[in-house]
Amino acid sequence: MNRLIRWLDQDLPRAALAAAAALLALCGLAFFLQLGGLGLMDKTEGLFVEVPRQMLLSGDWVTPRWNGATFFDYPVWGYWMVGLSFRLFGITEWAARLPAALAASATVLGLFALLLALGASGERPSQRVGRATLAGLILALSPGWVGWGRSSVTDMFLASAIALALLGFSLAYWRRDVLALRRLGHGALALFCGVAVLAKGPVGVLLPGLVIIVFLLLRGQLWSEVRQTPWLPLLAVFLGVTLPWYGLATAANGFTFISRFIGFSNLERFTSVIYSHPGPPWFYLPWVLLLLLPWSLYLPVAITRLRFWRLRQWRMASDSEALSLFALLWLVLIVAFFSSAATKLPGYILPALPGAALLVGLLFAPLPRSQSQGDVLEAPFWRGSGWFNALLLGLMAVAAVLAPGWIEQDPSYPGFASAVGASGLPWLLALPLAFAAIALVLLLLRAPATLPWLWVPNALGFAAVLALVVPVLAPLIDRERLVPIRVLARAASASGQPGEPLLVAGYKRYSVVFYSGRPVLFVHDSRDAQQQLQADPSATVLLLGSDAELLEFGVRPGDAALLARSGAHRLVRLPRTTLDQLEAQP
Repeated sequence: MNRLIRWLDQDLPRAALAAAAALLALCGLAFFLQLGGLGLMDKTEGLFVEVPRQMLLSGDWVTPRWNGATFFDYPVWGYWMVGLSFRLFGITEWAARLPAALAASATVLGLFALLLALGASGERPSQRVGRATLAGLILALSPGWVGWGRSSVTDMFLASAIALALLGFSLAYWRRDVLALRRLGHGALALFCGVAVLAKGPVGVLLPGLVIIVFLLLRGQLWSEVRQTPWLPLLAVFLGVTLPWYGLATAANGFTFISRFIGFSNLERFTSVIYSHPGPPWFYLPWVLLLLLPWSLYLPVAITRLRFWRLRQWRMASDSEALSLFALLWLVLIVAFFSSAATKLPGYILPALPGAALLVGLLFAPLPRSQSQGDVLEAPFWRGSGWFNALLLGLMAVAAVLAPGWIEQDPSYPGFASAVGASGLPWLLALPLAFAAIALVLLLLRAPATLPWLWVPNALGFAAVLALVVPVLAPLIDRERLVPIRVLARAASASGQPGEPLLVAGYKRYSVVFYSGRPVLFVHDSRDAQQQLQADPSATVLLLGSDAELLEFGVRPGDAALLARSGAHRLVRLPRTTLDQLEAQP
């Protein structure tokens, strides 16, 4: 280790390149390993991937369409990225997820680059590069960032754009002494706010603006920063990114686009519960813990040491201390904003995770001239967080071994629990977690000198989990839970007669639209099916579902012709007369 540190200290550019290469390798492990080894997940991913497929096939890159209708719930950035990937690499699951993985990786590298640029000139290269690498590592190994970085949904595009915008502001604010860096930071702020607005709407500029304005107000620097900001170039960049598509979409679709996107997808989503996703005000608190494990266990220490409740602390803090305060606002304000919304989903707080990673990274490796680390290391919270960290990893290891017996038997996937047990997955997950827990205990027993190294077992343990578990888990889930739907959807495409409706019973498997390449009706029961088919003259319908779902729908032996079976799922052809009889049943 000492030899490596001496080698890094000899040349800052060489150390930075070596660290960037290591982070890229970690991103490959976290976001790209088995990226295409899993079919599209229902419901959300199946929906978001079908829209860009339709754009590519139709050549219309302005109006999003899904399942035979316009779809204005979200803007176009994510669709464009996936559509471009489809054009370059073909229409595959890997190509669908590639843009999200690249966005997640770009944010990790952006966090690394910011802390590299903010290091003191007199620092040893190993310290400066080590701090930057640690912050990027924490984000890359956060479960929430890994999960959404491997999924083709709009959340990662919004989160990465907001994060890169706030990193751009940070560069402009903390490197005022270097004009080129300040201009680069302002440019990134404007560019990525525009991308965020194209990814999700007005919230893409509202959230970065909220964090920045509150921070500058607490620092007492709002008006001075406003006067020194080159607003015209920034507005030109922002509007140049956002206005073209919004203008074209409005021209092509008129009031329908405006009312659906602004009225429903933004105002109504915030003020009322839509798509049955309610939640109490504290809904996101456990999700912050889960999406950031194990790093979230150190947030109490990282927050307490800042003494943020003292206004004087905000005004008098050095620039290096103020960066941690900025990261705290980044985390808290985004979580608070979405906590006040009526509709709640875990992915909404994804933009807060890079701020939390920055906050925890600066706890383990503070910037020079920041609060004394010795005071922090003596805090009971620090030692308590470490012991809780070790205990939690140990419990997770035990739970992993026992998990096959706890998996609920789903009649739609009867072999899933036994397949998990036979795969060796429980032990592949349990062993790295157990070793990490033991290593944490050994470090804690040698405290306080070893406390700054508590991140090492976590990092090694979670990296090992990714390396060992993902190559086994992805094919297993695909084989046991996703292949049947994919096979039957393609069978529907091959067997369906012209104009014959395709119905999916029970759970809304949106991926059927993608894999079948045709419109689908999602129905709860026969009465719902009849209502949706009132104007359809077809003599037969195709019906897809699990055995249990078809039985609940009312389909009995002999009622329908079996076209294909995969696992516990069937595709059948049902005469409309039979469907009428099912609907008439009490």
